[in-house]
Amino acid sequence: MTEQDTAPTAIDPALRDQLVDSICDLLPRVLKREVTGTTADTALMDALGLSSTTGLELVLELEERLDLEISVEELGRDDFGTVGSLADYVAGNLLTEE
Repeated sequence: MTEQDTAPTAIDPALRDQLVDSICDLLPRVLKREVTGTTADTALMDALGLSSTTGLELVLELEERLDLEISVEELGRDDFGTVGSLADYVAGNLLTEE
């Protein structure tokens, strides 16, 4: 295996910022309550009480809002740690039309 094979995929900072903003905008809708002051460092499950069900709903809403298709096969609890970790997962797991 070469070094290139094991290197993580670089994430476009502009895309990550767009994803963070969109996730923060969608949280009140998904959680069905007011949510203010969220940033990339906001803990989704611990601070906001995001559950696995609302987490999946958030990903589906994100796909619809940004017209993206996200691979959820490897999506795990750690990816829902913070708004930023979810944005990183999404940015690195977009499906492309072939």
